[in-house]
Amino acid sequence: MYAFTDNSHQNRIEFKGSGRSFNSLKDMAIENAYSRIVMGVHYKEDCEAGLKLGNEVGNRINKIHPDSI
Repeated sequence: MYAFTDNSHQNRIEFKGSGRSFNSLKDMAIENAYSRIVMGVHYKEDCEAGLKLGNEVGNRINKIHPDSI
């Protein structure tokens, strides 16, 4: 686990374009998933299913390539 700042939306004018800091990729994924509810794009169940699938994919990749962690 490592902290980082995502600056990919820096200087955007249609929404808050500042960097977002996270303690882990998991924290970033959770915020991103649940932001879809507020946007009216997904339901809570959709977000939870997406997070579960993302974790399963990440775990499989880590099993295949354990040195990439």
